[in-house]
Amino acid sequence: MVEPLAVCNDEILTIAEAAMVCKVSVWAMYKRVKNNTAPAHHMGKRIYFLKNELFGYMKDI
Repeated sequence: MVEPLAVCNDEILTIAEAAMVCKVSVWAMYKRVKNNTAPAHHMGKRIYFLKNELFGYMKDI
């Protein structure tokens, strides 16, 4: 079961922060979200990332 972002204890990152963590451009992060290769969460029109999920994703690539 997936927890809502408001309940999660993990650090929440914006797409710009996630791009800095992954050392790619914001545009590249948008492309990864669009291709469903990055672990993103959508709240309305906004895109958020959980820091632990993002680090797990980076280990896999």
